[in-house]
Amino acid sequence: MTAANENAITRSAPFTRRNLWLSIVAVALGQAAVLGWMIWDRASLLANGREVVLDVIPVDPRSLFRGDYVILGYDISRYTLPPGTEVPQRGAPFYVTLRKGADDAWQAIAGSSTPPASIAADDVVIRGKVDYASAARQDSADTGPVVALRYGIESFFVPEGTGRELEHMVRDKKISAVVAVNGSGEAAIKGLMSDGKRVYEEPLL
Repeated sequence: MTAANENAITRSAPFTRRNLWLSIVAVALGQAAVLGWMIWDRASLLANGREVVLDVIPVDPRSLFRGDYVILGYDISRYTLPPGTEVPQRGAPFYVTLRKGADDAWQAIAGSSTPPASIAADDVVIRGKVDYASAARQDSADTGPVVALRYGIESFFVPEGTGRELEHMVRDKKISAVVAVNGSGEAAIKGLMSDGKRVYEEPLL
């Protein structure tokens, strides 16, 4: 190796190290920006989304309580399509229109693989994903396919030491979930209610 080549390598080493550090800093800043956006997006959803109250139904008692969060189920987690409707693929988006009932709980009044063209002013559209779908029953011409849906609101983190109490309340059907839904149908749990009173509240940050 000539002296000129050695000098060139020596001069390039600091630039290589500097470029490496710049790359590390750029990646770290990018990750921080993504994390910050996710936090802001969720906080915005909780603060500005339309509130709906969904009755919580019991699920498999063996998996109801896992560590520091509780598994929640909803009536809207299963939707029966009209007869003759094509069965949607697993993982496909699905849009359910909700309407407030006389008991202040919200019920599904329509569902489709595409967003509705229009809805009533007081209705809310929540977007889920198809978990699985079953074909229509062969012995019933009045029953269409049933789709099982997930909305991202199936688990709720609870303060340490309160999970077991909440578990019993869910089994006794004494819990409703307060859910925020934005204009795109994205949903997040704001809190839990029991007997008309909020017993848990999700912090914005």
